[in-house]
Amino acid sequence: MAHVFRFFLPVAPDDLAVGSAVQLAPDDAKRLHKVLRLEVGEVVEIADGQGRVFLAEVTNPRGGEVVLTTELSAPQPLVQLRVLLAQSGPRADDAVEKLVELGVAEIAPLLAAGRRREARTDRWQRIAEGAAAQAKLPLVPTITPPVEFQAALMPGAIVCSHEQNTTSLANALVGVGGPITLLIGPEAGFSEAELTAAHQAGVPVVRFGHTVLRTETAAVVFAALVIDRLSSE
Repeated sequence: MAHVFRFFLPVAPDDLAVGSAVQLAPDDAKRLHKVLRLEVGEVVEIADGQGRVFLAEVTNPRGGEVVLTTELSAPQPLVQLRVLLAQSGPRADDAVEKLVELGVAEIAPLLAAGRRREARTDRWQRIAEGAAAQAKLPLVPTITPPVEFQAALMPGAIVCSHEQNTTSLANALVGVGGPITLLIGPEAGFSEAELTAAHQAGVPVVRFGHTVLRTETAAVVFAALVIDRLSSE
C-alpha cells in the first residue's frame, strides 16, 4: 500500500466536513506539487489541527487544493507528557523533532543556569508542524514560552540529571496521577543550587545508566521510557 502523506490545515473552518474543498498553506502546497509531485485524483490525509483527520482527493496540485472524501476514526491522542529543554541550537531542534515523533503533548525551553542562549520557539513550532505531519499525529504538540526552573518544580515534575539521582525513573512515576513534566538539563548539567531546589521541592532526580548523554539524547530516551511505562499501565 502506498504511503499517504498528511498535511495540517493552517486554519480549519468551523463547518469542515466531508465534501469540503480546502486549501493547504503555501509551503505545503509547494511541497505537494514540487516535491511530492502528487497529481489530480491522488489521496492525501488532512488534519484540522483540532484532532479530526480526513482522507482527501487532490483537485489542484499547483494550488494545493483538495476535497475531503472520508473522515477517519478518532486517532490516538497525544501523550500527556511535557518536556522542558535547557538547550538551544541545532541539537535542541533535533530533540524537538524526535519528541514530536514520539507524540509528546507539550515542549518548552527550560531556563536553567547552564543555558547559553535563548531558544527560537518560532523555529521549534515549524519543526513541530513538519514532524507531526510526518508522524501522522492528530495534533501538533504545543510549543510554549520558556519556563523558569523554579516554576517547573511542581507535582508531576522529574529532573533528569547525569550528576546524581534520588530514585529510579520507575519509582518516580509511581503514583503520579496527572501530567508528567521532564526537565532536561543543558550540556553542563544542572547546577548544585538547582538540584538542591529540586530536593527541597520534593521533585525526584533520576539518571540513565552510567554515561553522560547529550541533551537531545537524554530528552528522547527519557521521553520514550516514560511513554512506554504509561502505555503499559
